[in-house]
Amino acid sequence: MKPIIVLQTDFSNTWNAVASMKGVIKLVDKELEIVDLCHEIKQFDPWEASLSLASTVPYWPDDTIFVSVVDPGVGTTRRAAAAKLNNGIVVITPDNGTLTHLKYHPGIAEVREIDETVNRFHPEEEVEVFHGRDLFGYTAAKLASGRISFAGIGPVYPVEEIVECEEYHRKPILGDRMAKGYVMTGLKHFGGVQFNITNAEWKGLGIAEGTNVRVCITHNGKTVFNEDVLYAASFGAVPIGAPVLYCGSSRYLSLDCNQGNFMDTYGVGFGNGWNVELTGGKE
Repeated sequence: MKPIIVLQTDFSNTWNAVASMKGVIKLVDKELEIVDLCHEIKQFDPWEASLSLASTVPYWPDDTIFVSVVDPGVGTTRRAAAAKLNNGIVVITPDNGTLTHLKYHPGIAEVREIDETVNRFHPEEEVEVFHGRDLFGYTAAKLASGRISFAGIGPVYPVEEIVECEEYHRKPILGDRMAKGYVMTGLKHFGGVQFNITNAEWKGLGIAEGTNVRVCITHNGKTVFNEDVLYAASFGAVPIGAPVLYCGSSRYLSLDCNQGNFMDTYGVGFGNGWNVELTGGKE
């Protein structure tokens, strides 16, 4: 069986870009299976792309090929990369921070720069603004179909040179029944947010489920949300519409509303400037 190709972009599904990528893949080999991860990654945001891959890659077979195209530097000197992870999965993407989380877990065994002289699709009209179709998708198809080996993608370069998102190195401050961090990302569909505090770090503070935790979220120094929130295993522990603090499936501490949209309800966003302080509260 040939490897599955999994696609992630910030293209949305409102125009033909994703279908064009899939078309080129099928031109290489009609038998290739293509699965969509997400095409609603925040525009031009390699950090969100990196987070998304980190929470998805562990649940796929070790011969899967991921193609992630969030590429604000398309057509510039940024590297077009193919990274082989320690578990065997290959990720083909712009080297612009998208590989940040995977570099540390599960780790990257080898990274190569795509050789455009041999691994580029040439449409009727050549352009420099659609590498998702002409470079990343096409190279993934050649690799999955067996037309090239991983070594045939292009020259190897040092893993240490992979571009990292600086947000990854912004670590929380942990203390006695307290944690300070920032709102790392948000889930647009359901409206929940994740903090840069791992589930393991949070559990290490000794705050028990069933405890009310004071959650204070500020944006550029202005308080946006400041309430006691129940820390629980899941949403159903609080009334419909109420906020709940829980350990998320992506391994980070999360805040959401039961059958509601936390970000819309409280006007909370995410990214640099959105800070959070959590302190253990009353039973």
